[in-house]
Amino acid sequence: MLFDFPFRSKLTQHLAVLLSGLYLLVYTSLSQAQNAPQRVISLAPHITEMLFSAGAGDKVVGVVSYSDYPAAALKIENVGSYHALNIEKIIQLNPDLIIAWRSGNRIKDIEKLEQLGFKVIYSEPYKLADIPKEIRFFGEQLQSQTIADSVAKRLEIQLERLALTYQSKPKVSAFYQIWNAPIMTINGSQFISQALNICGATNVFEDLPILAAEVNIESVIAKDPDTILLGGLKAVQQAWLKDWQKWSNLKAVKNKHIYLLNADTFQRSTERLIESIEGLCQTIDKVRKTQP
Repeated sequence: MLFDFPFRSKLTQHLAVLLSGLYLLVYTSLSQAQNAPQRVISLAPHITEMLFSAGAGDKVVGVVSYSDYPAAALKIENVGSYHALNIEKIIQLNPDLIIAWRSGNRIKDIEKLEQLGFKVIYSEPYKLADIPKEIRFFGEQLQSQTIADSVAKRLEIQLERLALTYQSKPKVSAFYQIWNAPIMTINGSQFISQALNICGATNVFEDLPILAAEVNIESVIAKDPDTILLGGLKAVQQAWLKDWQKWSNLKAVKNKHIYLLNADTFQRSTERLIESIEGLCQTIDKVRKTQP
């Protein structure tokens, strides 16, 4: 039986509305993709890594010194260091988006870039949980949400699983060294300290009033940590290890619990940091197993 005219008329109207909705959705998506920034400058090494994690590495046209991961970042134009930007180079690269490090870049440099008319947004992760949040945010800004959401979700699940696995285990005390002359360490707000907490370990200097500070050998001896973790450059870590081995009265020395860590991995707020926490927790577990 043929449809009567009123029914066909209503069907046509419904199809028209549906097609209009689909057209609007496609048009909006294409418009957003076209309006998304295509030339991005990163003003910190951790931002560069996050942009690649968010699937937007191909849009990065400028980076600062020490933006050495992933390998593709080494081929991108350098625009100075995070605390001394080459404004002229940035102007030449003509970015449509600059991502600044709020607490790392000089305020006067960022103000200058904004005065020149460049769009600037900021990165300032404080917690481990902020890393996947920022990756997701960058994906939204640069229209690479599918990759960014996938990476962010994986990292969030990983953090949750690590905390459930290790955080409630018997506590291990740890000293993390970032420099040798003078001896320097970090407080509880630093990312490596947060990672230690997830592993069920405690930073013996977590109460320091500033992010990084000088401590003397006497204070380390007084804390007598279960383990000593060495950051710093790979080239100097062996020398630092030999220096600590002179202090045979320390538990960490007696029990051979001094470990060399990859400072770039644990001192940058990136996907690599979260992925490396599992190995850190396994190291802390080695220390835990030798405790009485």
